[in-house]
Amino acid sequence: MHALIKNSLFVNRLIAKAIDLILVIAAASIFYPAGPLAAFLYILIADGFKGGQSVGKRLIGLRVVNTETGKEAEFKDSVIRNSTVAIPVLFFMVPIVGWFLWIVIGIPVLAIELYLMTRLEQQARLGDTMADTKVSEIKDT
Repeated sequence: MHALIKNSLFVNRLIAKAIDLILVIAAASIFYPAGPLAAFLYILIADGFKGGQSVGKRLIGLRVVNTETGKEAEFKDSVIRNSTVAIPVLFFMVPIVGWFLWIVIGIPVLAIELYLMTRLEQQARLGDTMADTKVSEIKDT
């Protein structure tokens, strides 16, 4: 079995992000026209809530920690680390031109994020590197 599949942190991060994306898509759809903006803002600040946890991370038992302070991520950390995901989502919300930017810029940025998570020992995304953060399991305290 591939070493990545055995890595529970990687799998748990993907599950937590999937939960958050389901919430984002639901909010954007149900609360239209304000929903897409609310969804975008949630993506930015999600890891700054109590415990350094988005809804998905809270359900899965993960948290984001600032590597410089050792403390749970704050909203500032969350905005920096999630901007690499939020900006491509913002592109997707703009008809035609935004969809083109999503394909040309958004998909490659998200592919780089996933690639870095699978290749770097600490599983740091580009956003984690920019914000000096890491994702850890709660039991790893």
